Amino acid sequence: MTGPNPEVAAFLTLPAVADREKTFGAGPWDAARCREIADVLRAGPAPVPSTVPVHEIRDLDIEGVAVRLYRPTPEPGLPVVVYFHGGGWVFGDLETHDHPCRVMANAGRALVLSVDYGLAPEHRFPQPVDQCTAVTRAILARAESLGGDPGRLVLAGGSSGGNLATAVALRDAALRPRGLVLVYPPLDATTALPAYTDNAHGYNLSAAEMRYYWTAYAPDVDPRDPHLSPLHAPDLSGLPPALILTAELDVLRDDGEEFTRRLATAGVPVDLRRYPGQIHGFLGLRAVSPDADHALLEIGRWLRGVA
Repeated sequence: MTGPNPEVAAFLTLPAVADREKTFGAGPWDAARCREIADVLRAGPAPVPSTVPVHEIRDLDIEGVAVRLYRPTPEPGLPVVVYFHGGGWVFGDLETHDHPCRVMANAGRALVLSVDYGLAPEHRFPQPVDQCTAVTRAILARAESLGGDPGRLVLAGGSSGGNLATAVALRDAALRPRGLVLVYPPLDATTALPAYTDNAHGYNLSAAEMRYYWTAYAPDVDPRDPHLSPLHAPDLSGLPPALILTAELDVLRDDGEEFTRRLATAGVPVDLRRYPGQIHGFLGLRAVSPDADHALLEIGRWLRGVA
């Protein structure tokens, strides 16, 4: 391990970051405590508004779910990227992930649709998977009227959204996506991979915090259910080509990298990008690290090549 990048090391010393793990305790977490922690997380500071211009940004209602459309150009027939935000299935919304969607739309020359799915613990597994699947189907039915090509679908997500993107791809093979973009995704609810020990403390997302999210999202569920833990799916050969981004100092590093190995073994084309010295959530740290927009531009280049 290289240790955190200098700018990341400085970020980790901030009191709000250094004390973050205290919010969660060591568990176990009952239903009442799960809700209390969710309320704290949702009351966090509002994101800094993005100034990146996009040709069109429009809020839609699709299947009763808020969806934000980002259209980089007026030309028709654009690739359709359905994006699921992160936040441990517990917090996050269209605003917290507005900036990455703007950059992905422009860099990938793609229609990006960000889905504001229902959050845990109010909406527990498998409700968000069902909802995201239904919304994706409905988006494809409307794709042409929105400026997209329904035959050029990519499913994408950061953190818990990467889990949902993968679950949707596994749930509905008829969607036939051309690509899958996963940014530091949680893919194994057993939490048994070595990174949970290697990076358990001190790197923003602790092992205890991640285990809280699994508990809030899927209590009393078999942790090897493939739609909860795609790493345990018996057959990955039907999945599309994938781009997977991981961070070296992340408890979820091995989830993404082991999934990369399984995809390759199944004959699925897969590109892995590990960001050395980085932590979970670095895509949202554009004011701290240049790696944030570098990764978004990397995603954009990959989208142009696949979709």
